[in-house]
Amino acid sequence: MNTLLKRIQFENDETAFKELYEENVFKLFQFAYAFIQNKQLAEEIVNDVFLKLWQKRGSLDSIKNINVYLYVAIKNTAANYLRKLTSKKNIDHERFVVTHFYLSPDPEQALITNELKKTIESSIDQLPPKCKLIFKLVKEDGLSSTEVAEILEISYKTVNTQLTIALKKLEQLLKPFLKPVHLKA
Repeated sequence: MNTLLKRIQFENDETAFKELYEENVFKLFQFAYAFIQNKQLAEEIVNDVFLKLWQKRGSLDSIKNINVYLYVAIKNTAANYLRKLTSKKNIDHERFVVTHFYLSPDPEQALITNELKKTIESSIDQLPPKCKLIFKLVKEDGLSSTEVAEILEISYKTVNTQLTIALKKLEQLLKPFLKPVHLKA
């Protein structure tokens, strides 16, 4: 990622910028959609954030963590939009809705049956909104608990507590599918 940022900053490399965009657009769109609940506006927010990033490419070396930067920029842009719409000063993270959960197509995931995949997605949908958002950011988007805490402006302990709640609830919901394996000696 640092190589991409250097190419963008010092070489004005549009190919590197496009690569950065393509690596992040889907998960950032989902994050924006969790706030806005409007596909077109979520796309606009993501594109606006990347446009501003390109316009400020000369100062990319001041960004400590590009993932946190992008998520915070999406959150702030969405919050600004919501403030204009609702005239609220504080945005309630509890009302966020994560509607997509993407299971990456790695070899391990390829073994999951369609029925189990549907059950997992359904189980994730049953999580409370804040819990689901945190679970998605950590487990799907690959962010660390520290990054999620920084993005959502909550404590690291809260992130870990929410993850623990999510995993316990998912374990309960998926128990019928989790049969013990008995190996013969």
